[in-house]
Amino acid sequence: MLKAMRWIGGFAGLIFFVVIDIGLSYILPYPWSKINLLFALLIILMLWRGSGWIVWVAFFTHLIIELYTASPFGVLLASSTLSILFSFWLYKHLFTNRSWYAAMALAAITLALFRLFYTVSLLILRLFNVIKIIPWKLMLVTFAWEALLTISAVGVIYFIVSRFSTRFKSAVITARRFSI
Repeated sequence: MLKAMRWIGGFAGLIFFVVIDIGLSYILPYPWSKINLLFALLIILMLWRGSGWIVWVAFFTHLIIELYTASPFGVLLASSTLSILFSFWLYKHLFTNRSWYAAMALAAITLALFRLFYTVSLLILRLFNVIKIIPWKLMLVTFAWEALLTISAVGVIYFIVSRFSTRFKSAVITARRFSI
């Protein structure tokens, strides 16, 4: 019963954060509406838990968002899931500390991969004449605002959460002859 309640609570949390993300994109004024709070939250959760379930969370949240986008089905879902998967791999094998600058670097890499996969998917769809026009100028401006605001949001959220949580503190290493 407890496991079922966790699943229901987790699903309700996913829907809540998707609704907040979509709602804020309509409420906030122009440059602030381009912030990707869902990616900021996913990166903070990745650093918090360090578990592969974050890839599934990214998949299901972007599956819900995919229902409301104007792009062809699967473009956003595939590019976001792959970018979170690669950033999780980078987090496990390359980033060794949990500092604010590592979180911001991971956010920058994740957003760059997301927009790279998104653009390549659109180019493939353009090659097969599924879509007619790709608005390059609008996309580049949107990508720049999204990167600037989302990376900043990850830094601010990480700073705030690290003040109240011990999970983001660096662990003290002690040994007989070695101590930090």
